[in-house]
Amino acid sequence: MAKLLNFFSNNQNPGEFEVLIKPHIGHLYRVAYRLTRQAEAAEDLLQDLMLHFYPKCHELKQIENLKPWLTRSLYNRFIDNIRKNKRNPVTDAENDSVLAVVIDYAEAPERETEQELMQQRLSQALEQLNEDQRRVVMLHDMEGYTLTELAEVMSTPVGTLKSRLHRARSRIREALSVEPSELIIRIKD
Repeated sequence: MAKLLNFFSNNQNPGEFEVLIKPHIGHLYRVAYRLTRQAEAAEDLLQDLMLHFYPKCHELKQIENLKPWLTRSLYNRFIDNIRKNKRNPVTDAENDSVLAVVIDYAEAPERETEQELMQQRLSQALEQLNEDQRRVVMLHDMEGYTLTELAEVMSTPVGTLKSRLHRARSRIREALSVEPSELIIRIKD
């Protein structure tokens, strides 16, 4: 991501493509990261998207509202990659599932520890969701997309998205209501 951002920030004579894409790079990376749950995979997905659209700059200029359109394209590329990887017998064994939450480290150590524990519990709760539910929660609750926008991005009816979101939130609430001591599995000697 740093290389991509450096390219956009260091280029003193930006081209049409850069002018169109630069305002959306941060948002697209966050969405890619939330979808892939891995920094490297998010960077690869974003780079793949940029390489695909670079020669089509003239088409991008004609799009009225570029942000949701690019997000949908990113989502479609993500789904295409999943389908391609399912057919590929060699898959990536690593599954770094880290929820990116900004923590204010200037706060008291107790508060910091409390936030870290809550982040871990939330990550565990999100891991219990199926992929469709996790995507809806991340794009709706974390990225701020409306259900109408998500219906367009994900090519899914609004009613289905509402149902997934409701079930996902219920499962998260249920998982977070469990006491932290119940989440710890103790190994007996």
